[in-house]
Amino acid sequence: MELTLSSDLYQGETWEIEQVKNAVNAAKKLGIQTGILSVKYPHECAPCPEELEGAKVGLWELMYKGRAASELVKTASKRPWTEFTKCPYEPLESPTRVHVDPLGYVHVCQGISIGNAWQQPFSEIINGYNPSAHPVIGPLIRGGPVALAEKYGLSHEELYADACHFCYNIRLALRNRFPETLAPKQMYGELK
Repeated sequence: MELTLSSDLYQGETWEIEQVKNAVNAAKKLGIQTGILSVKYPHECAPCPEELEGAKVGLWELMYKGRAASELVKTASKRPWTEFTKCPYEPLESPTRVHVDPLGYVHVCQGISIGNAWQQPFSEIINGYNPSAHPVIGPLIRGGPVALAEKYGLSHEELYADACHFCYNIRLALRNRFPETLAPKQMYGELK
């Protein structure tokens, strides 16, 4: 088991967020392996550290979903929607990790839930994972965001910053149809 935390300039004013440092130190005391995910920042003034409290920091490219899809995409270069025929970031067919948010949603990608650990045992969620039958993951496996948009006949823009940007916009359009799958609402900018 590994605890993965986020610490970057999108989460706080410095690369090294105090709460993340505390969580790393607590995990060390409990014998839990820890890693840090940081996302590149276009106007960074200080370099990202390689370690934080002894935990290795992995620096990732910005993916245009969530806040990035609504705000940062305005200045991003864009490509035709037809290019996005696979998910380049998550191995959806056989994931090697999942995300569990504070509300209990278990995600194979942020905002794509496969269950809620407060409503069903975590082991049942993982053992019952059937990606090809999932209403969102199935099409993504078969042909990325292009297949998801085509399966549900959704209109869309012609250009997107990346596959995440296209996928996120399609999922926004599907939220009312799949509210428990495309959850929680906070992942889609709904605070109430």
